[in-house]
Amino acid sequence: MRIGELARQAGVGVQTVRFYERRRLLPVPRRTAAGYREYKESDLEIVQTIKRMQRFGFTLREVRRVLELYALPSDGMGRSPYPRGSHECLREVVEIGVQKLNAMNQQIQSLVEVRDELQEALSQIQGQLVP
Repeated sequence: MRIGELARQAGVGVQTVRFYERRRLLPVPRRTAAGYREYKESDLEIVQTIKRMQRFGFTLREVRRVLELYALPSDGMGRSPYPRGSHECLREVVEIGVQKLNAMNQQIQSLVEVRDELQEALSQIQGQLVP
């Protein structure tokens, strides 16, 4: 599929796909004789994974690390010390996810505390309105 189709199916813009390529979050696509980028179904899955991880609050650096461990083909630069898909690789991916989940839980707890304080302050003010 070409870049426009990939972008449409993934729900992103063409410039987003190009950005992911520049940031090496997507493998370099094969080009046709006419110079058009040709993407595979696995590229669509990567873009969808990136968007899902961003929704969960992962930074691009964290996304890149997960993709290096799990989805991107090795380019000989030694990005992962583990064989792709190995238990060690999957453990590191899970650890990254657990760290993000713990951070989210801390944020939720902080928001609950602030909400409770605001609710108490509003209750006190409303109590002064009753004649």
